[in-house]
Amino acid sequence: MNERTQNRDSILALVMDSVKSPGLWSFVTAAAGIIALITGAILHFLIIEIRDFSITVIVVGFILIFMALVLSPRAIAIFLVGRKGRYGSNVVIMTVAFFIAIILINFLLYRTPTRIDVTATRVFTLGEQSTQILNNLDGMVRANAFFAPTGNTGTEAAKQQAEDLLNEFQRRSSNFTYRFIDPELERSIAQQFGVTSYPAIIFENLVDQTLQETQTFTEDSFITSILIVTGTKQKVVYYLTGHGEAASTRDLMTGIVGDPTDGFDFAIQGLQRDNYQVLPLNLKQTGQVPENAATLVIAGPTDPIDLEEQQALSNYAKQGGTLVGLFDPNTHRTFAEFFAQWGILIGGNTIADVVSNVAGQELTPLLQKSNGQYFTSASQITQGIPIADQIEVSFFPDATALEPLIPVEEMPPYIQIIPLAMTTPASWLEKDPENVNFSPEEDRSGPFTIAAVVRASGTIDELERHETATFVLFGDSDFAKNKFFFSSSDNSDFFLNSVNWLAEDYELIAPRTKPFPYRELVVNKREREFIQWSSWFLPPMIMLVLGAYAWWRRR
Repeated sequence: MNERTQNRDSILALVMDSVKSPGLWSFVTAAAGIIALITGAILHFLIIEIRDFSITVIVVGFILIFMALVLSPRAIAIFLVGRKGRYGSNVVIMTVAFFIAIILINFLLYRTPTRIDVTATRVFTLGEQSTQILNNLDGMVRANAFFAPTGNTGTEAAKQQAEDLLNEFQRRSSNFTYRFIDPELERSIAQQFGVTSYPAIIFENLVDQTLQETQTFTEDSFITSILIVTGTKQKVVYYLTGHGEAASTRDLMTGIVGDPTDGFDFAIQGLQRDNYQVLPLNLKQTGQVPENAATLVIAGPTDPIDLEEQQALSNYAKQGGTLVGLFDPNTHRTFAEFFAQWGILIGGNTIADVVSNVAGQELTPLLQKSNGQYFTSASQITQGIPIADQIEVSFFPDATALEPLIPVEEMPPYIQIIPLAMTTPASWLEKDPENVNFSPEEDRSGPFTIAAVVRASGTIDELERHETATFVLFGDSDFAKNKFFFSSSDNSDFFLNSVNWLAEDYELIAPRTKPFPYRELVVNKREREFIQWSSWFLPPMIMLVLGAYAWWRRR
Protein backbone atom coordinates (compact mmCIF):
# COMPACT_ATOMS: atom_id res chain seq x y z
CA MET A 1 0.00 0.00 0.00
CA ASN A 2 2.89 2.37 0.85
CA GLU A 3 4.50 1.66 -2.53
CA ARG A 4 1.26 2.50 -4.39
CA THR A 5 0.94 5.70 -2.37
CA GLN A 6 4.50 6.66 -3.23
CA ASN A 7 3.92 6.03 -6.97
CA ARG A 8 0.74 8.08 -6.88
CA ASP A 9 2.49 10.90 -5.07
CA SER A 10 5.37 10.87 -7.55
CA ILE A 11 2.94 11.00 -10.51
CA LEU A 12 1.06 13.88 -8.91
CA ALA A 13 4.33 15.66 -8.23
CA LEU A 14 5.40 15.17 -11.86
CA VAL A 15 2.08 16.51 -13.13
CA MET A 16 2.26 19.51 -10.78
CA ASP A 17 5.84 20.24 -11.86
CA SER A 18 4.78 20.06 -15.51
CA VAL A 19 1.79 22.31 -14.88
CA LYS A 20 4.04 24.81 -13.15
CA SER A 21 6.63 24.59 -15.91
CA PRO A 22 6.68 27.64 -18.22
CA GLY A 23 7.90 25.36 -21.04
CA LEU A 24 4.64 23.35 -21.07
CA TRP A 25 2.44 26.43 -21.27
CA SER A 26 4.77 27.94 -23.80
CA PHE A 27 4.34 24.84 -26.00
CA VAL A 28 0.54 24.79 -25.55
CA THR A 29 0.28 28.50 -26.28
CA ALA A 30 2.50 28.20 -29.36
CA ALA A 31 0.45 25.24 -30.68
CA ALA A 32 -2.80 27.14 -30.11
CA GLY A 33 -1.35 30.18 -31.86
CA ILE A 34 -0.28 28.15 -34.90
CA ILE A 35 -3.72 26.52 -35.10
CA ALA A 36 -5.37 29.96 -34.84
CA LEU A 37 -3.16 31.33 -37.64
CA ILE A 38 -3.98 28.42 -39.98
CA THR A 39 -7.72 28.53 -39.15
CA GLY A 40 -7.89 32.30 -39.65
CA ALA A 41 -6.10 32.11 -42.99
CA ILE A 42 -8.45 29.37 -44.24
CA LEU A 43 -11.53 31.32 -43.12
CA HIS A 44 -10.21 34.52 -44.71
CA PHE A 45 -9.79 32.98 -48.17
CA LEU A 46 -12.76 30.62 -48.22
CA ILE A 47 -15.62 32.46 -46.47
CA ILE A 48 -15.94 36.07 -47.61
CA GLU A 49 -18.82 36.85 -45.25
CA ILE A 50 -16.69 36.39 -42.08
CA ARG A 51 -13.44 37.97 -43.19
CA ASP A 52 -13.50 40.43 -40.27
CA PHE A 53 -13.80 37.54 -37.82
CA SER A 54 -10.99 35.64 -39.59
CA ILE A 55 -8.66 38.63 -39.18
CA THR A 56 -9.47 38.63 -35.46
CA VAL A 57 -8.55 34.92 -35.28
CA ILE A 58 -5.24 35.61 -37.05
CA VAL A 59 -4.44 38.44 -34.62
CA VAL A 60 -5.20 36.14 -31.67
CA GLY A 61 -2.83 33.57 -33.19
CA PHE A 62 0.01 36.08 -33.34
CA ILE A 63 -0.67 37.13 -29.74
CA LEU A 64 -0.55 33.49 -28.54
CA ILE A 65 2.75 32.88 -30.33
CA PHE A 66 4.17 36.06 -28.82
CA MET A 67 3.01 34.88 -25.36
CA ALA A 68 4.74 31.53 -25.97
CA LEU A 69 8.00 33.34 -26.65
CA VAL A 70 7.59 35.45 -23.52
CA LEU A 71 6.75 32.48 -21.27
CA SER A 72 9.76 30.37 -22.20
CA PRO A 73 12.01 31.63 -24.96
CA ARG A 74 14.63 29.03 -23.99
CA ALA A 75 12.21 26.11 -24.45
CA ILE A 76 11.13 27.44 -27.83
CA ALA A 77 14.73 27.87 -28.91
CA ILE A 78 15.68 24.32 -27.77
CA PHE A 79 12.65 22.91 -29.60
CA LEU A 80 13.50 24.73 -32.82
CA VAL A 81 17.21 23.78 -32.68
CA GLY A 82 16.61 20.13 -31.72
CA ARG A 83 16.02 17.27 -34.17
CA LYS A 84 12.26 17.24 -33.60
CA GLY A 85 12.19 20.99 -34.03
CA ARG A 86 14.04 20.78 -37.32
CA TYR A 87 11.65 18.08 -38.57
CA GLY A 88 8.69 20.12 -37.40
CA SER A 89 10.04 23.28 -39.03
CA ASN A 90 10.52 21.42 -42.31
CA VAL A 91 6.94 20.15 -42.17
CA VAL A 92 5.62 23.63 -41.44
CA ILE A 93 7.69 25.18 -44.24
CA MET A 94 6.60 22.50 -46.74
CA THR A 95 2.95 22.90 -45.72
CA VAL A 96 3.06 26.68 -46.01
CA ALA A 97 4.83 26.43 -49.39
CA PHE A 98 2.18 23.98 -50.61
CA PHE A 99 -0.69 26.27 -49.65
CA ILE A 100 1.07 29.30 -51.15
CA ALA A 101 1.49 27.39 -54.43
CA ILE A 102 -2.19 26.38 -54.40
CA ILE A 103 -3.25 29.99 -53.75
CA LEU A 104 -1.02 31.32 -56.55
CA ILE A 105 -2.28 28.73 -59.03
CA ASN A 106 -5.89 29.49 -58.07
CA PHE A 107 -5.24 33.23 -58.44
CA LEU A 108 -3.69 32.82 -61.89
CA LEU A 109 -6.54 30.57 -63.05
CA TYR A 110 -9.04 33.10 -61.74
CA ARG A 111 -7.37 35.96 -63.57
CA THR A 112 -7.28 34.25 -66.96
CA PRO A 113 -10.56 34.02 -68.95
CA THR A 114 -9.58 30.62 -70.37
CA ARG A 115 -11.93 27.83 -69.38
CA ILE A 116 -12.27 24.18 -70.30
CA ASP A 117 -15.96 23.37 -70.50
CA VAL A 118 -16.49 19.62 -70.91
CA THR A 119 -20.31 19.72 -70.78
CA ALA A 120 -22.17 18.42 -73.83
CA THR A 121 -23.76 21.78 -74.68
CA ARG A 122 -21.08 24.07 -73.11
CA VAL A 123 -23.56 25.40 -70.58
CA PHE A 124 -20.79 26.93 -68.44
CA THR A 125 -19.32 28.97 -71.30
CA LEU A 126 -20.62 32.39 -72.28
CA GLY A 127 -22.07 32.48 -75.77
CA GLU A 128 -20.12 34.21 -78.49
CA GLN A 129 -22.91 36.74 -78.83
CA SER A 130 -22.64 37.62 -75.13
CA THR A 131 -18.87 37.93 -75.38
CA GLN A 132 -19.11 40.31 -78.33
CA ILE A 133 -21.63 42.55 -76.56
CA LEU A 134 -19.54 42.65 -73.37
CA ASN A 135 -16.37 43.43 -75.30
CA ASN A 136 -18.14 46.33 -77.03
CA LEU A 137 -19.37 48.00 -73.84
CA ASP A 138 -18.44 51.68 -73.90
CA GLY A 139 -19.74 52.91 -70.54
CA MET A 140 -19.82 51.33 -67.11
CA VAL A 141 -22.71 48.99 -66.34
CA ARG A 142 -23.40 47.64 -62.85
CA ALA A 143 -25.71 44.83 -61.83
CA ASN A 144 -27.38 45.34 -58.44
CA ALA A 145 -28.48 41.92 -57.22
CA PHE A 146 -31.09 42.01 -54.44
CA PHE A 147 -31.15 38.71 -52.56
CA ALA A 148 -32.34 38.24 -48.98
CA PRO A 149 -31.06 35.25 -46.95
CA THR A 150 -34.11 32.99 -46.64
CA GLY A 151 -32.59 29.56 -46.18
CA ASN A 152 -34.70 28.40 -49.12
CA THR A 153 -32.79 25.93 -51.29
CA GLY A 154 -34.28 27.25 -54.53
CA THR A 155 -33.40 30.85 -53.69
CA GLU A 156 -29.85 29.93 -52.75
CA ALA A 157 -29.45 27.99 -56.00
CA ALA A 158 -30.76 30.98 -57.98
CA LYS A 159 -28.34 33.26 -56.17
CA GLN A 160 -25.41 30.98 -56.92
CA GLN A 161 -26.43 30.77 -60.58
CA ALA A 162 -26.74 34.55 -60.83
CA GLU A 163 -23.41 35.12 -59.08
CA ASP A 164 -21.60 32.66 -61.36
CA LEU A 165 -22.97 34.40 -64.45
CA LEU A 166 -22.27 37.92 -63.19
CA ASN A 167 -18.76 36.89 -62.24
CA GLU A 168 -18.15 35.62 -65.79
CA PHE A 169 -19.55 38.87 -67.19
CA GLN A 170 -17.18 40.89 -65.00
CA ARG A 171 -14.22 38.77 -66.07
CA ARG A 172 -15.05 39.41 -69.73
CA SER A 173 -15.40 43.18 -69.52
CA SER A 174 -13.67 45.83 -67.45
CA ASN A 175 -16.75 48.01 -67.97
CA PHE A 176 -19.05 45.64 -66.10
CA THR A 177 -19.31 45.20 -62.35
CA TYR A 178 -21.83 43.82 -59.89
CA ARG A 179 -22.73 43.79 -56.21
CA PHE A 180 -25.08 41.80 -53.99
CA ILE A 181 -27.41 43.70 -51.66
CA ASP A 182 -29.57 42.43 -48.81
CA PRO A 183 -32.83 44.39 -49.29
CA GLU A 184 -33.86 43.78 -45.68
CA LEU A 185 -30.66 45.15 -44.16
CA GLU A 186 -30.16 47.91 -46.74
CA ARG A 187 -33.72 49.12 -47.26
CA SER A 188 -32.64 52.56 -48.43
CA ILE A 189 -30.80 51.10 -51.44
CA ALA A 190 -33.76 48.85 -52.26
CA GLN A 191 -36.09 51.87 -52.13
CA GLN A 192 -33.68 53.88 -54.28
CA PHE A 193 -33.96 51.26 -57.04
CA GLY A 194 -37.70 50.72 -56.51
CA VAL A 195 -37.32 47.06 -55.56
CA THR A 196 -40.59 45.78 -54.12
CA SER A 197 -40.16 42.05 -54.68
CA TYR A 198 -37.02 39.98 -54.63
CA PRO A 199 -34.87 38.23 -55.61
CA ALA A 200 -34.32 40.66 -58.48
CA ILE A 201 -31.41 42.14 -60.37
CA ILE A 202 -31.36 45.79 -61.49
CA PHE A 203 -28.92 46.56 -64.31
CA GLU A 204 -27.73 50.16 -64.10
CA ASN A 205 -25.97 52.34 -66.63
CA LEU A 206 -23.61 54.32 -64.39
CA VAL A 207 -23.28 57.07 -67.01
CA ASP A 208 -26.93 58.11 -67.36
CA GLN A 209 -28.50 56.00 -64.54
CA THR A 210 -30.78 54.05 -66.90
CA LEU A 211 -32.24 51.04 -65.07
CA GLN A 212 -33.60 47.69 -66.22
CA GLU A 213 -34.96 45.03 -63.87
CA THR A 214 -34.96 41.28 -64.46
CA GLN A 215 -36.15 38.44 -62.28
CA THR A 216 -34.98 35.79 -64.74
CA PHE A 217 -31.42 34.80 -63.95
CA THR A 218 -30.22 33.55 -67.33
CA GLU A 219 -27.50 34.69 -69.68
CA ASP A 220 -30.02 35.77 -72.31
CA SER A 221 -32.03 37.93 -69.90
CA PHE A 222 -28.84 39.56 -68.57
CA ILE A 223 -27.64 40.39 -72.09
CA THR A 224 -31.04 41.82 -73.03
CA SER A 225 -30.98 44.02 -69.92
CA ILE A 226 -27.49 45.26 -70.80
CA LEU A 227 -28.61 46.12 -74.33
CA ILE A 228 -31.53 48.13 -72.93
CA VAL A 229 -29.57 50.12 -70.33
CA THR A 230 -26.77 50.92 -72.76
CA GLY A 231 -29.26 52.73 -74.97
CA THR A 232 -29.59 50.13 -77.71
CA LYS A 233 -32.88 51.12 -79.29
CA GLN A 234 -35.51 48.40 -79.22
CA LYS A 235 -36.39 47.74 -82.84
CA VAL A 236 -39.76 46.34 -83.91
CA VAL A 237 -40.08 43.05 -85.78
CA TYR A 238 -43.52 42.22 -87.21
CA TYR A 239 -44.76 38.76 -88.14
CA LEU A 240 -47.54 38.47 -90.70
CA THR A 241 -50.87 36.91 -89.69
CA GLY A 242 -54.17 36.19 -91.39
CA HIS A 243 -53.02 33.56 -93.91
CA GLY A 244 -52.47 30.52 -91.71
CA GLU A 245 -48.92 31.53 -90.76
CA ALA A 246 -47.15 30.18 -87.71
CA ALA A 247 -47.73 32.52 -84.78
CA SER A 248 -48.02 32.60 -81.01
CA THR A 249 -50.08 29.65 -79.80
CA ARG A 250 -51.57 31.60 -76.88
CA ASP A 251 -54.60 33.80 -77.47
CA LEU A 252 -54.00 36.97 -75.45
CA MET A 253 -57.75 37.56 -75.07
CA THR A 254 -58.89 34.09 -74.05
CA GLY A 255 -55.63 32.54 -72.81
CA ILE A 256 -56.32 29.43 -74.89
CA VAL A 257 -53.21 27.61 -76.09
CA GLY A 258 -53.29 26.02 -79.54
CA ASP A 259 -51.09 23.29 -81.02
CA PRO A 260 -47.66 24.05 -79.53
CA THR A 261 -45.68 22.06 -82.12
CA ASP A 262 -46.74 24.29 -85.03
CA GLY A 263 -46.43 27.50 -83.05
CA PHE A 264 -43.90 30.29 -83.42
CA ASP A 265 -43.47 30.93 -79.70
CA PHE A 266 -39.81 29.94 -79.36
CA ALA A 267 -38.82 32.07 -82.36
CA ILE A 268 -40.70 35.04 -80.91
CA GLN A 269 -39.00 34.54 -77.55
CA GLY A 270 -35.63 34.33 -79.28
CA LEU A 271 -36.27 37.66 -81.00
CA GLN A 272 -37.32 39.20 -77.70
CA ARG A 273 -34.10 37.98 -76.08
CA ASP A 274 -32.25 39.81 -78.86
CA ASN A 275 -34.00 42.98 -77.64
CA TYR A 276 -36.64 43.22 -80.37
CA GLN A 277 -40.23 44.19 -79.82
CA VAL A 278 -42.17 41.49 -81.66
CA LEU A 279 -45.70 42.30 -82.85
CA PRO A 280 -48.28 40.59 -85.08
CA LEU A 281 -49.32 42.34 -88.29
CA ASN A 282 -52.62 41.89 -90.13
CA LEU A 283 -52.48 43.82 -93.39
CA LYS A 284 -56.27 43.70 -93.78
CA GLN A 285 -56.51 45.85 -90.65
CA THR A 286 -53.53 48.18 -91.13
CA GLY A 287 -53.44 48.38 -94.94
CA GLN A 288 -49.65 48.83 -94.86
CA VAL A 289 -46.48 47.71 -93.14
CA PRO A 290 -45.69 50.21 -90.33
CA GLU A 291 -42.80 52.57 -90.96
CA ASN A 292 -41.05 51.50 -87.76
CA ALA A 293 -40.66 47.89 -88.97
CA ALA A 294 -37.05 46.73 -88.68
CA THR A 295 -38.09 43.69 -90.70
CA LEU A 296 -41.13 41.55 -91.43
CA VAL A 297 -41.41 37.78 -90.92
CA ILE A 298 -43.71 35.62 -93.06
CA ALA A 299 -43.72 32.15 -91.46
CA GLY A 300 -45.30 29.36 -93.49
CA PRO A 301 -48.53 30.81 -94.90
CA THR A 302 -51.13 28.28 -96.09
CA ASP A 303 -53.94 30.57 -97.26
CA PRO A 304 -53.96 33.11 -100.13
CA ILE A 305 -53.03 36.74 -99.84
CA ASP A 306 -55.40 39.17 -101.55
CA LEU A 307 -54.47 41.93 -103.99
CA GLU A 308 -54.69 44.76 -101.44
CA GLU A 309 -52.31 42.95 -99.10
CA GLN A 310 -49.95 42.17 -101.98
CA GLN A 311 -49.92 45.86 -102.87
CA ALA A 312 -49.10 46.78 -99.25
CA LEU A 313 -46.21 44.30 -99.24
CA SER A 314 -45.04 45.54 -102.62
CA ASN A 315 -45.05 49.16 -101.43
CA TYR A 316 -43.06 48.13 -98.35
CA ALA A 317 -40.49 46.28 -100.48
CA LYS A 318 -40.13 49.13 -102.99
CA GLN A 319 -39.40 51.53 -100.13
CA GLY A 320 -36.35 49.46 -99.22
CA GLY A 321 -38.13 47.07 -96.89
CA THR A 322 -36.71 43.79 -95.62
CA LEU A 323 -38.38 40.51 -94.77
CA VAL A 324 -37.71 36.91 -93.79
CA GLY A 325 -39.86 34.45 -95.71
CA LEU A 326 -40.34 30.85 -94.58
CA PHE A 327 -42.19 28.83 -97.22
CA ASP A 328 -43.12 25.17 -97.64
CA PRO A 329 -43.83 23.00 -100.69
CA ASN A 330 -47.02 23.96 -102.47
CA THR A 331 -47.12 27.42 -100.91
CA HIS A 332 -50.23 29.19 -102.17
CA ARG A 333 -49.63 30.58 -105.65
CA THR A 334 -50.48 34.14 -104.56
CA PHE A 335 -47.36 34.23 -102.35
CA ALA A 336 -45.30 32.50 -105.05
CA GLU A 337 -46.45 35.07 -107.60
CA PHE A 338 -45.60 37.95 -105.29
CA PHE A 339 -41.95 36.86 -104.96
CA ALA A 340 -41.71 35.78 -108.58
CA GLN A 341 -41.80 39.45 -109.65
CA TRP A 342 -38.41 39.80 -107.93
CA GLY A 343 -36.96 36.85 -109.80
CA ILE A 344 -37.23 34.05 -107.21
CA LEU A 345 -39.35 30.95 -107.70
CA ILE A 346 -40.70 29.09 -104.65
CA GLY A 347 -40.93 25.42 -105.65
CA GLY A 348 -43.93 23.15 -105.34
CA ASN A 349 -42.22 19.79 -104.86
CA THR A 350 -40.51 18.39 -101.79
CA ILE A 351 -36.74 17.92 -101.60
CA ALA A 352 -35.50 14.40 -100.87
CA ASP A 353 -31.88 13.66 -100.04
CA VAL A 354 -30.64 10.08 -99.92
CA VAL A 355 -27.16 10.95 -98.59
CA SER A 356 -27.51 13.73 -95.99
CA ASN A 357 -30.75 13.45 -94.02
CA VAL A 358 -32.02 12.98 -90.47
CA ALA A 359 -32.19 9.37 -89.28
CA GLY A 360 -32.89 7.97 -92.72
CA GLN A 361 -35.83 10.32 -93.36
CA GLU A 362 -35.06 11.32 -96.92
CA LEU A 363 -37.61 14.15 -96.88
CA THR A 364 -35.70 15.87 -94.06
CA PRO A 365 -32.46 17.14 -95.63
CA LEU A 366 -29.57 17.62 -93.22
CA LEU A 367 -27.15 20.41 -94.05
CA GLN A 368 -23.62 20.31 -92.64
CA LYS A 369 -20.80 22.80 -92.76
CA SER A 370 -18.30 19.96 -93.08
CA ASN A 371 -19.97 19.05 -96.40
CA GLY A 372 -19.58 22.58 -97.72
CA GLN A 373 -23.35 23.14 -97.82
CA TYR A 374 -23.24 26.67 -96.36
CA PHE A 375 -21.94 29.83 -97.98
CA THR A 376 -20.14 32.02 -95.45
CA SER A 377 -19.05 35.64 -95.64
CA ALA A 378 -15.63 34.47 -96.85
CA SER A 379 -17.20 33.16 -100.05
CA GLN A 380 -17.31 35.41 -103.09
CA ILE A 381 -20.82 34.14 -103.81
CA THR A 382 -22.37 35.58 -100.64
CA GLN A 383 -20.62 38.96 -100.96
CA GLY A 384 -19.76 39.16 -97.25
CA ILE A 385 -23.13 38.11 -95.83
CA PRO A 386 -22.36 36.54 -92.39
CA ILE A 387 -25.71 34.83 -91.70
CA ALA A 388 -24.35 31.28 -92.08
CA ASP A 389 -20.83 31.89 -90.74
CA GLN A 390 -21.40 30.10 -87.43
CA ILE A 391 -23.92 27.51 -88.62
CA GLU A 392 -22.61 23.95 -88.32
CA VAL A 393 -25.64 21.67 -88.72
CA SER A 394 -29.31 22.35 -89.46
CA PHE A 395 -32.18 20.40 -90.97
CA PHE A 396 -35.33 21.25 -92.88
CA PRO A 397 -38.33 18.88 -92.71
CA ASP A 398 -40.45 18.86 -95.88
CA ALA A 399 -38.51 21.60 -97.64
CA THR A 400 -38.77 22.92 -101.18
CA ALA A 401 -36.27 24.53 -103.53
CA LEU A 402 -35.69 28.22 -104.19
CA GLU A 403 -34.69 28.81 -107.80
CA PRO A 404 -34.22 31.75 -110.18
CA LEU A 405 -37.35 32.41 -112.21
CA ILE A 406 -35.28 32.83 -115.36
CA PRO A 407 -31.74 31.65 -116.19
CA VAL A 408 -29.07 33.45 -114.17
CA GLU A 409 -27.36 34.81 -117.28
CA GLU A 410 -30.64 36.46 -118.31
CA MET A 411 -31.35 37.94 -114.86
CA PRO A 412 -31.39 41.78 -114.81
CA PRO A 413 -28.32 43.28 -113.09
CA TYR A 414 -30.50 44.99 -110.48
CA ILE A 415 -31.70 41.62 -109.14
CA GLN A 416 -29.30 39.40 -107.18
CA ILE A 417 -30.12 35.93 -105.87
CA ILE A 418 -27.44 34.86 -103.40
CA PRO A 419 -27.53 31.26 -102.05
CA LEU A 420 -26.90 30.66 -98.34
CA ALA A 421 -27.42 26.91 -98.06
CA MET A 422 -27.60 24.03 -100.53
CA THR A 423 -28.59 20.37 -100.47
CA THR A 424 -26.19 17.67 -101.70
CA PRO A 425 -25.98 16.50 -105.34
CA ALA A 426 -27.73 13.31 -104.18
CA SER A 427 -30.98 15.23 -103.62
CA TRP A 428 -33.95 15.45 -105.95
CA LEU A 429 -37.40 17.01 -106.16
CA GLU A 430 -39.93 14.37 -105.14
CA LYS A 431 -43.37 14.69 -106.72
CA ASP A 432 -44.96 12.00 -104.56
CA PRO A 433 -43.93 12.36 -100.89
CA GLU A 434 -45.96 9.28 -100.00
CA ASN A 435 -43.73 7.13 -102.23
CA VAL A 436 -40.18 8.44 -102.02
CA ASN A 437 -38.24 6.96 -104.90
CA PHE A 438 -35.90 8.67 -107.33
CA SER A 439 -36.90 8.34 -110.97
CA PRO A 440 -34.28 9.65 -113.44
CA GLU A 441 -36.98 10.15 -116.07
CA GLU A 442 -39.36 12.17 -113.90
CA ASP A 443 -37.40 13.66 -110.97
CA ARG A 444 -34.88 16.47 -111.27
CA SER A 445 -31.70 15.96 -109.28
CA GLY A 446 -29.90 18.53 -107.12
CA PRO A 447 -28.21 20.29 -105.54
CA PHE A 448 -30.93 22.82 -104.68
CA THR A 449 -30.85 26.14 -102.89
CA ILE A 450 -32.79 25.85 -99.63
CA ALA A 451 -31.97 29.32 -98.22
CA ALA A 452 -31.14 32.44 -100.19
CA VAL A 453 -30.85 36.24 -100.05
CA VAL A 454 -32.62 38.31 -102.69
CA ARG A 455 -31.56 41.90 -103.37
CA ALA A 456 -33.67 43.75 -105.89
CA SER A 457 -34.01 47.40 -106.88
CA GLY A 458 -36.63 46.61 -109.46
CA THR A 459 -38.99 43.89 -110.67
CA ILE A 460 -38.53 41.69 -113.71
CA ASP A 461 -41.52 43.05 -115.61
CA GLU A 462 -41.13 46.75 -114.75
CA LEU A 463 -38.53 49.18 -116.03
CA GLU A 464 -38.94 51.60 -113.13
CA ARG A 465 -36.31 51.28 -110.38
CA HIS A 466 -36.99 51.55 -106.65
CA GLU A 467 -35.05 51.38 -103.40
CA THR A 468 -33.28 48.07 -102.83
CA ALA A 469 -35.51 45.48 -101.21
CA THR A 470 -33.78 42.70 -99.30
CA PHE A 471 -35.31 39.30 -98.56
CA VAL A 472 -33.95 36.25 -96.75
CA LEU A 473 -35.98 33.30 -97.96
CA PHE A 474 -36.11 29.70 -96.75
CA GLY A 475 -37.71 26.77 -98.54
CA ASP A 476 -39.08 25.52 -95.23
CA SER A 477 -40.93 26.91 -92.23
CA ASP A 478 -40.89 23.86 -89.94
CA PHE A 479 -37.26 24.36 -88.88
CA ALA A 480 -38.23 27.61 -87.12
CA LYS A 481 -41.40 26.30 -85.46
CA ASN A 482 -41.59 25.17 -81.85
CA LYS A 483 -41.18 21.48 -82.69
CA PHE A 484 -37.76 21.86 -84.30
CA PHE A 485 -36.53 25.29 -83.15
CA PHE A 486 -34.25 23.81 -80.47
CA SER A 487 -33.84 20.32 -81.99
CA SER A 488 -30.65 21.68 -83.46
CA SER A 489 -29.29 24.85 -81.87
CA ASP A 490 -28.24 25.98 -85.35
CA ASN A 491 -31.86 25.90 -86.52
CA SER A 492 -32.65 28.74 -84.14
CA ASP A 493 -29.43 30.59 -84.93
CA PHE A 494 -30.04 30.40 -88.68
CA PHE A 495 -33.41 32.10 -88.31
CA LEU A 496 -32.34 34.66 -85.69
CA ASN A 497 -29.15 35.55 -87.59
CA SER A 498 -31.28 36.32 -90.64
CA VAL A 499 -33.39 38.79 -88.67
CA ASN A 500 -30.27 40.31 -87.06
CA TRP A 501 -28.68 40.85 -90.47
CA LEU A 502 -31.77 42.43 -92.00
CA ALA A 503 -32.19 44.67 -88.93
CA GLU A 504 -28.50 45.64 -89.22
CA ASP A 505 -27.68 44.27 -85.77
CA TYR A 506 -24.51 42.64 -86.97
CA GLU A 507 -23.02 42.30 -83.48
CA LEU A 508 -25.84 39.87 -82.60
CA ILE A 509 -24.94 37.43 -85.38
CA ALA A 510 -23.24 34.80 -83.26
CA PRO A 511 -24.00 31.46 -81.62
CA ARG A 512 -26.57 31.86 -78.83
CA THR A 513 -26.43 30.27 -75.42
CA LYS A 514 -27.39 26.63 -75.39
CA PRO A 515 -30.31 25.32 -73.34
CA PHE A 516 -29.35 23.60 -70.09
CA PRO A 517 -29.80 19.87 -70.66
CA TYR A 518 -31.84 17.96 -68.10
CA ARG A 519 -30.56 14.43 -67.85
CA GLU A 520 -31.67 11.62 -65.63
CA LEU A 521 -30.66 8.01 -65.16
CA VAL A 522 -33.64 5.74 -65.68
CA VAL A 523 -33.17 2.27 -64.17
CA ASN A 524 -35.42 -0.64 -63.35
CA LYS A 525 -35.83 -2.18 -59.90
CA ARG A 526 -33.01 -4.72 -60.30
CA GLU A 527 -30.55 -2.10 -61.56
CA ARG A 528 -31.50 0.27 -58.73
CA GLU A 529 -30.91 -2.47 -56.13
CA PHE A 530 -27.54 -3.32 -57.68
CA ILE A 531 -26.44 0.32 -57.52
CA GLN A 532 -27.66 0.61 -53.94
CA TRP A 533 -26.03 -2.55 -52.52
CA SER A 534 -22.82 -2.25 -54.52
CA SER A 535 -22.30 1.33 -53.31
CA TRP A 536 -22.73 0.18 -49.71
CA PHE A 537 -20.54 -2.92 -49.71
CA LEU A 538 -18.22 -2.79 -52.71
CA PRO A 539 -15.90 0.06 -51.56
CA PRO A 540 -15.37 -1.42 -48.04
CA MET A 541 -14.72 -4.85 -49.52
CA ILE A 542 -12.12 -3.40 -51.90
CA MET A 543 -10.39 -1.66 -48.98
CA LEU A 544 -10.39 -4.87 -46.92
CA VAL A 545 -8.88 -6.85 -49.77
CA LEU A 546 -6.19 -4.23 -50.35
CA GLY A 547 -5.46 -4.09 -46.63
CA ALA A 548 -5.17 -7.90 -46.40
CA TYR A 549 -2.86 -7.93 -49.41
CA ALA A 550 -0.63 -5.24 -47.89
CA TRP A 551 -0.49 -7.14 -44.57
CA TRP A 552 0.40 -10.39 -46.31
CA ARG A 553 3.25 -8.72 -48.20
CA ARG A 554 4.71 -7.11 -45.07
CA ARG A 555 4.24 -9.87 -42.51
